[in-house]
Amino acid sequence: MTNIHLRLLSLLLLTHFANCRNPSVVIVGAGAAGIAAASRLLENGITNVTILEAEDRIGGRIHSVKFDDNYVDLGAEWCHGQENNVVYNLVKNFNLLKPIRETFPNLFHSKANAIDVSFKNELFGIFLNIYNEDRAGSNYSLGEYINKRFNDTVEKLWSSNSSKLNIARDAIELFEKWVLSYEGAFSWYSIAAESDFVESEGNQQLSWMGRGYKTILDVLMKKYPDLENSLPIDDKILLNKEVQQIIWNVSVDDQTKVSVICSDESNFTADHVILTVSLGVLKERYKTLIVPSLPEDKVRAIEDLGFDAVFKVFFRFTNRWWSDTFEGYTFMWSPHDLEKPDMFFEGPVKNEKSWITSILAIFPVPGNNNVLEAWFTGEFVPEIELCSNETLINGFMYLMSRFDVCDFRDLIRPESLIRDTWYSNPHFKGTYSYQTVKSRVGDRSKAFVLSEPLGPHPGNLSLLFAGEATHPTQFSTVHGAIDSGFREADRLLKIYK
Repeated sequence: MTNIHLRLLSLLLLTHFANCRNPSVVIVGAGAAGIAAASRLLENGITNVTILEAEDRIGGRIHSVKFDDNYVDLGAEWCHGQENNVVYNLVKNFNLLKPIRETFPNLFHSKANAIDVSFKNELFGIFLNIYNEDRAGSNYSLGEYINKRFNDTVEKLWSSNSSKLNIARDAIELFEKWVLSYEGAFSWYSIAAESDFVESEGNQQLSWMGRGYKTILDVLMKKYPDLENSLPIDDKILLNKEVQQIIWNVSVDDQTKVSVICSDESNFTADHVILTVSLGVLKERYKTLIVPSLPEDKVRAIEDLGFDAVFKVFFRFTNRWWSDTFEGYTFMWSPHDLEKPDMFFEGPVKNEKSWITSILAIFPVPGNNNVLEAWFTGEFVPEIELCSNETLINGFMYLMSRFDVCDFRDLIRPESLIRDTWYSNPHFKGTYSYQTVKSRVGDRSKAFVLSEPLGPHPGNLSLLFAGEATHPTQFSTVHGAIDSGFREADRLLKIYK
């Protein structure tokens, strides 16, 4: 087919779309991207919208749950930065976010106990300087890059101080955990050193102060600040609607439609479908979820981009036993202590290590006086998700005793906990995406390839893709997810204007 014929066909399709007064749109997923897309469409007069959500709630990887006096966030927790951040821009006039001082928790070593604050700050300063370096052109994994740079730096800095040098060498295992909490991977050798991610400048820990990240959903739906001005999105959402298959080239009355079949055998037909499921779900199900099969470049993007998980658990206490100035605890292990599989007798063991060694840190929770939050990262995350509440609480008590972090007489056993299961939940299969070394091969961004819409003819936008993993520079973030939802809605609005 010649270029002239393609242009004529595109023009005919655009004319057909433009003549449709109210096209039908099905959005798969009521997370940040899906709600953003729906709000944009409704605000601009496209009202024939249906949102299919597999869970029994909206929000996706935003999951704010009432716990003690206020909300805690089992998923996305912080607004990261102010510049070029759609989340911040949407709420900046409502006094909803509070900057939290960006400090690192008190550092404890399994042999040396509490580490001096100035030495701790030196170690974290070296790590952050290396982590934030411009790594353009590097073909290494992030683990290889940081390992070499960090070890070279501390060997030069403390060559004549064996005590500090030994602790600094042990710190590399801790800093891998911090990297994994930022990137969401199970190993930092899976992460590309060079990255397209662009950080939004400003404070990276803007807290919702007990309101929960769910607040951004209310803002998108215009429920906040004035409920009377809310968009009719709730009426468009169908919960517990797990999509089984999307057929994106169905012919109905000589028109191309998209058929969406749910696991309860309900069926929806639309002019357009915006698919916002996580990259984890795509990795697990793309071969059967989407018919006809995806183009090879999109398959490569799905397979090459990374998507693993972190684990968070919130502990509630009857009384607050920590001070108002408490900044949390983070833990280092000597190589000898690290490889003691029987150090804590409960829970999973892997490669001669106990799951308890995958603890990153314990933090206070802004807006929740009697709650502490613990993060775990790395290869143990899938197994930790399956641990009982009792094992998690016993693990917490063991850590407090093992590292002698406080007067044990003051320590109170948590009365309850709440935790996430992002990796084992089939509707998510993980937390957030990252760029692997393999995903950097080639001239085109894999996230951009993933974002490209599909249709049987040029100009026919049958199946569109949104979600944080489809954002070329703000993947892994809520603001990236919202931007992607707006992007796909705008793509449709351009047709129907």
